[in-house]
Amino acid sequence: MSHSYILYVTNSGSRERFNRITITYKSDKPVKVWVRYDANEDEDLFFMEAEAESFSGLIPRFLDGAYRENLTSVRAEACDGGEASITLTSLTTEMVAIPEQTSFLENERLKLGIALHWGGTISYLENKKCPVEGLTNVVGRHDTGRVIQQSWYGTGPIPGVYDPGSSFGLGWKYNPVQGGDQFQNGGRLIDWKVMDNAIYIKSQPRDWALNGSLTPFYTENTYTLLDDHVRVDNRAVDFMGVEHPHCDQELPALYTVSYLDTFVMYDGEHSWTGEPVTYRRELPFWGDASKTTFVYREMNTETWCAWINEKDDYGLGLYVPNVDEHKAGRHKFDGSKDDMSDTTNYVAPMNLIRMISFQPIEFSYLLTVDSLPAIREIFTANKDFAENLHLHRNCISHRIP
Repeated sequence: MSHSYILYVTNSGSRERFNRITITYKSDKPVKVWVRYDANEDEDLFFMEAEAESFSGLIPRFLDGAYRENLTSVRAEACDGGEASITLTSLTTEMVAIPEQTSFLENERLKLGIALHWGGTISYLENKKCPVEGLTNVVGRHDTGRVIQQSWYGTGPIPGVYDPGSSFGLGWKYNPVQGGDQFQNGGRLIDWKVMDNAIYIKSQPRDWALNGSLTPFYTENTYTLLDDHVRVDNRAVDFMGVEHPHCDQELPALYTVSYLDTFVMYDGEHSWTGEPVTYRRELPFWGDASKTTFVYREMNTETWCAWINEKDDYGLGLYVPNVDEHKAGRHKFDGSKDDMSDTTNYVAPMNLIRMISFQPIEFSYLLTVDSLPAIREIFTANKDFAENLHLHRNCISHRIP
């Protein structure tokens, strides 16, 4: 038997427009909250954590300029359907300015673009002092599956509970993708805030292999633009309430323009000492795991990587502390600098992690665009910026000893 708690809201007659609601509450369990903005509309579903005390959510079609003038009810239920102690302390509404589909941060050196219509993913990163003619944005943004984003993997089919789709001719898993699904439906923007040098995002991913299916899952990102690099702090919470298996998790999934032809990483045993790096040239498509998976040695903590153009010695660097391996490859390589081209290069730092519903996973990474020596210097100077301890929670590590 499920237990629902309903609050009916009486309109005061002001009927002021709003596009964001904020609920303060206390709950001893994670809860699902349905908000009805008008008696004739479907309910809008949000997920709220037990540990939190405040939740803000944007209404559907916020980016299209939608707004509401009425709020009629709020219905709450524990995610497990059982009894819960839920207290709704306050409910407020506000009208916030409608942003452009891509929100930018920039300083004298870097320009960062966040695609709000694709779940707040990174769709643009440029070094404004780039010496390579014609090279601006180094992020591949051909579709919702590209860009730089969170992507998580979980259960396969569960009869009567979950039926996944298929992709690339294969049966798929539960796969919340921040940017959206393979049918080009974008992830839903749940909340968005701009600070002096940072952007905060909360979004609801689509299930990659299903058409238009929002997942019971939230991703959060705080993008901070610093002098010579970008820091990204990530958080993910699954509200599905099932037992997931261990899966290789992309931390994050990153796509570049095809022009960056060579994959670079440090593959030694003396981290951060300036030893020579390893160049992986002419990589095939990343679907061939035997040729595109690179496992770090047990004592190696220098776990950054880069896609560069080897001739120009210039490209995009990614540093994720405490990961076990990288998967990297090229798709339809043609050397193009066009960020909308179907040709692209890919890398995902990976750990074998089992998601546990209602337990957040947090991790951070750095990005920069520069020459290879500068990329390594920036990451070396910031090597201790995060420990990423959550990446070894519920994790099976398979580093090369």
